Amino acid sequence: MDSYFDSSRKKLVAATPEEAVRQAVVSWLKDAVQVPGHLIETEFALRTFDPKNANRVDILVHDFREGANAKEPWLLVECKRPGVESPAALQVQVNKYLRVLKPKFIMLSLGESAIFLGLDSSKKTYTRIPTLPIYPPAKP
Repeated sequence: MDSYFDSSRKKLVAATPEEAVRQAVVSWLKDAVQVPGHLIETEFALRTFDPKNANRVDILVHDFREGANAKEPWLLVECKRPGVESPAALQVQVNKYLRVLKPKFIMLSLGESAIFLGLDSSKKTYTRIPTLPIYPPAKP
């Protein structure tokens, strides 16, 4: 069976269609968005913050600046292989994560297409944006 080396989990993982999407997004985040690899975590367990929550976020980009809240990551990414789910179905899944986390940005990756959302902190809602900003984030 083919596999990928997941640098976040530091192990080989099965080369499933969804894992291919996840690894492509991680590469894109590092190369195009310039996110440092040490801030990217794949298959992030939400039980880290809520012991009763068994859900896992596909990709989380931490915001480890001084004074940053660990429950407020820079980015949350949900990945699906092409043709599996609609953006609306992905949003339902992401809403479960938002009960625990409040990321600054959300990325819904459906294979080769993606939807980006940014937090409007004044309204406490997410609005669609054209793409992610280049990392590092601007200081508040």
